Amino acid sequence: MTFFEIADLCAGYGTGQVLFDVSLDIERGEVVSLLGRNGAGKSTTMRCVAGAKPPYVQDGAIRLDGDDVTDLKTYERINRGIGYVPEERRVWPGLTISENIRMAINNADDPLSMDEVMGYFPRLRELGDKAARNLSGGEQQMLAIGRALASNPEIMLMDEPSEGLAPFIVRDVENIITTLNEEEGLTIFLVEQNVVMAMDVSDRHYFIDQGSIVDEMTPNELRASPDLRKKYLSV
Repeated sequence: MTFFEIADLCAGYGTGQVLFDVSLDIERGEVVSLLGRNGAGKSTTMRCVAGAKPPYVQDGAIRLDGDDVTDLKTYERINRGIGYVPEERRVWPGLTISENIRMAINNADDPLSMDEVMGYFPRLRELGDKAARNLSGGEQQMLAIGRALASNPEIMLMDEPSEGLAPFIVRDVENIITTLNEEEGLTIFLVEQNVVMAMDVSDRHYFIDQGSIVDEMTPNELRASPDLRKKYLSV
């Protein structure tokens, strides 16, 4: 049985359709990235999996470990095992680091402890009870990942985790993804504009163009395919 599956997903905003029969699968323990140009449908796909509204699913199914989660509310998906790191982080700015994480812990059925979460983020532990609004972009990204991790997910969705970060901070994010995957076995579904980062952390890539999946390949195949990178990624 496939661990995670999107099957023939059609979705959009209002009366406009953005996704057209999107299908992909992820095995337990994989890191899989969804790549494409801006506006291709990457974040719309991610928001559909997370249960964020809008967009609205028009047809198709999203399954986790055999269970259809397509119609579940966002909090129900979290408790079913779907963690979500949204684009632009979206931490609660007026709350402290620990309060942000505590909110996630308190709203999960089987959460990690505060100490377990902080064990992955020594920098956040050093900052103590600093308000989220006063954190750097990289620190906010760590907090967003920690907040999602607190619910003890089976699969982690990450939407543009390197966006707006300095290269040395991007490396920190890469290391966290690799640690969570290799040491904890966490399955990760990644949307990322930074193709080099995506190749470094992923087992496989799917490519989306104009709302449809158009190709699938390994990082080594992508590195050897400059024509495809130019066609679908502008790099």
